[in-house]
Amino acid sequence: MKVGDGLDPGTTMGPLINERRRASVERLIADAVEKGASLKGGGERIAGDGFFFQLTVLADVTADMAAMNDEPFGPIALFMPFTKPEDALAEANRLPFGLAAYVWTRDAKKASALTRGIESGMVTINHLGLALPETPYGGIRESGYGSEGGPEAVEAYLNTKFVSHLSE
Repeated sequence: MKVGDGLDPGTTMGPLINERRRASVERLIADAVEKGASLKGGGERIAGDGFFFQLTVLADVTADMAAMNDEPFGPIALFMPFTKPEDALAEANRLPFGLAAYVWTRDAKKASALTRGIESGMVTINHLGLALPETPYGGIRESGYGSEGGPEAVEAYLNTKFVSHLSE
């Protein structure tokens, strides 16, 4: 991915919204590394004007790290491997948020079980297939109510009427 000016056609990721967000991303990364996560790439500001930040990969994360409890709203990929699907499901549903979930597995039965068990408005398996204009976009629990996009988004603008008529 190319981080840079959003008006440049070659850019695939722009800056963070402000200095406070960039400082928060740095705090989350520092906390994770201090508690034992492995920094596999990135983790630093990009020099120059703007609030640009490197794409960051953290491995060996644990549930006690702030990045696993606060939404980063920044370019951080967190890796926490699981051997048992029930452990992955427990982690996926641990927090009160439920916008999107991503499942990576080679086992179709595990993917199906996780999809059914994950409490999230959207789930994608083995790819990044969310946020398309023709599909519903929305979460559950503290991540929202209802959907935008797709035919589901129109429902809020409709008045449903049931009419029952018996004629003689």
